[in-house]
Amino acid sequence: MEVRLATLNDIAQICKLYHEFFAYNAEMQPKYYNACIESGEYPKSVIESQNADILLAVEEGVIVGFIHIREAQTPPYGSIVPYNFAEVIDFIVTAAHRGKGFGSKLMDSAKQWAKSRNLDYIELFVLSDAKDECRFYEHKGFATVSHTMRCSL
Repeated sequence: MEVRLATLNDIAQICKLYHEFFAYNAEMQPKYYNACIESGEYPKSVIESQNADILLAVEEGVIVGFIHIREAQTPPYGSIVPYNFAEVIDFIVTAAHRGKGFGSKLMDSAKQWAKSRNLDYIELFVLSDAKDECRFYEHKGFATVSHTMRCSL
């Protein structure tokens, strides 16, 4: 297994993983997420970006997972301590490859990516119903610092 940066040649395989990712989110929280098809424009924009990357987990030439990570900054408010940080936007390992170390390798690579850019920390959003994912992130050193709450009207 290797972890490498995505290239434009990887877009078709990345789109297949996005399909699985979107379906998983839609199943987990159908009120807020739709299963849909990724056209390829979004991963193309990330690959061409200067402040974001898609890191791929590849086994025998097949992409089995990815993590989309980008640089971000705290808002410029006097009450908020200023930081430059990395933000995990999307992260998936195919169902058939979970529990085999691919996610850990991707997250470790994302941490290296952030360190190489002298960023202060990594932040991510995780669905509250995703208990296994929460345990994984806690195991990788993440801690809850806030909650997003919604009130349906």
